[in-house]
Amino acid sequence: MENKKFVFILSSPLKKPIEAVGLMRVASNMKAFDSDVVIDFFLIDEGVLLAKKGVSETIVVELEGQKSSVGELMDILREFDVKFFVCHAFMPVFGVKESELIDNAEIKSSSYLGELLLEGRIPLSLNL
Repeated sequence: MENKKFVFILSSPLKKPIEAVGLMRVASNMKAFDSDVVIDFFLIDEGVLLAKKGVSETIVVELEGQKSSVGELMDILREFDVKFFVCHAFMPVFGVKESELIDNAEIKSSSYLGELLLEGRIPLSLNL
């Protein structure tokens, strides 16, 4: 059986919103084409801000002549049961509190990313 487990690593959604939109579009397309694929996001560094309620809706990028909202893409991913793992170490740095997290966010330590990789998750990130 081929490996169909991925972890998308997102670290700079505010500095590089195109990166967040690109990864989320890829992830949503993968889930649309194959419902058995397992995809989750690991939010690290500035990426933890995406897990804070209200932030993702403020990030909009124009691609192919159409506006793409990170908030809308996150809603689509939520429908596909994609989780957003939030790196605990970066939450205080960016003022993110547990009570402010979106529904499908889970707080994890940075070592959890290592665990996912050791389990065979394929890491995906963009360097745009």
